[in-house]
Amino acid sequence: MSPKAALLLGVAAVATGEPTAFGTARLGSLTVTSSVLLSAKAVDMRGVWNDTKVACTVSRPLRVRVLVDRVAGGKTTRVRRAGTFRDTNCAEGGPNVGFTLRARSIGLACPNGRWKPGLYHFLTRAKEPKRELEAAASLDWTNTRRC
Repeated sequence: MSPKAALLLGVAAVATGEPTAFGTARLGSLTVTSSVLLSAKAVDMRGVWNDTKVACTVSRPLRVRVLVDRVAGGKTTRVRRAGTFRDTNCAEGGPNVGFTLRARSIGLACPNGRWKPGLYHFLTRAKEPKRELEAAASLDWTNTRRC
């Protein structure tokens, strides 16, 4: 992480009771936020930037890297994704660029599409490359529900 970045991690609960995590970093007028939003069959892992001194029409790249680890029976399964997305300032509704990973599509689903039992670690890192500000959201979750 850049020495310029101040990292603040936060965890919030959504009304549905699904596990959720947010992380925010701020440098002057620039804020970068990352999120992990877990549902029964998928995880939404996204980032966003906002700069109060820049017009809402300005678009910048945002680098989003995500990691999903599942530990079960002494074996770890790791899934990684990374991408750079053009994102405009003043995004509404929170983090909006990144990945939605379905448990089935990444090989971590039961036959019904729900997450397989195990210990999961979800990590989203979003970085605004111009000022090298990065925010991370991390969520650990144990799924004891059988397939």
